Amino acid sequence: MTEAEWLACDDPGKMLELIRRKVSERKLRLFAAACFGRLVRVLPDPRQRSAIEVLEAWAEGTTTRLAITEALRNTRVACLEFPSLIGIQDPPPGDDLHFVGLMLYREFASSKPAVHAMTAPSGLADGVMEQVRQSELLRDVFGNPFRSVTFSPEWRTETAVLLASQMYESRDFGAMPILADALQDAGCDNDDILNHCRGNGPHVRGCWVVDLVLGKQ
Repeated sequence: MTEAEWLACDDPGKMLELIRRKVSERKLRLFAAACFGRLVRVLPDPRQRSAIEVLEAWAEGTTTRLAITEALRNTRVACLEFPSLIGIQDPPPGDDLHFVGLMLYREFASSKPAVHAMTAPSGLADGVMEQVRQSELLRDVFGNPFRSVTFSPEWRTETAVLLASQMYESRDFGAMPILADALQDAGCDNDDILNHCRGNGPHVRGCWVVDLVLGKQ
């Protein structure tokens, strides 16, 4: 895959195959949580929705092994009880509630983070478009593997860190253009960083620029 192909790719499986061995498990799990977070409309059981939160906390190291085990069990039970979920929420025609829920369960059971999150759109009527959205998320979390970005400690000003921290905690990344201004004021002249902040997004927890500002990997 070339850099141009990476930037235009709408097959998250191919993209992840390229970078999997080069990225952290934290990043993979945050990407998976973001993918499933987009699918809550077809995950009607509250145990499934809670599991997405556990998946994110697992990535951050802010949960317990017991909570992870419970999420694994709860997502499995939700799948087994699938017939009772019909009527809780009406999905668009063609969406397979059971398949998407099964992929969430397997995400917890698998030793390869994010694989089943990327498989989940196969159960959606608009699965092709969801894969496009996943590809955009993947570029937000992992950046461009064809370009090495050196982040100067001088750019990590109090203002930049505060903005990044607020967005990270609130999960509201509307201040990304302001972060770009703060980084530029601090001397950042890296177009990849500034353009990503000022682009259309999407941005989620694990965004490569926010992680650089906060010193996360």
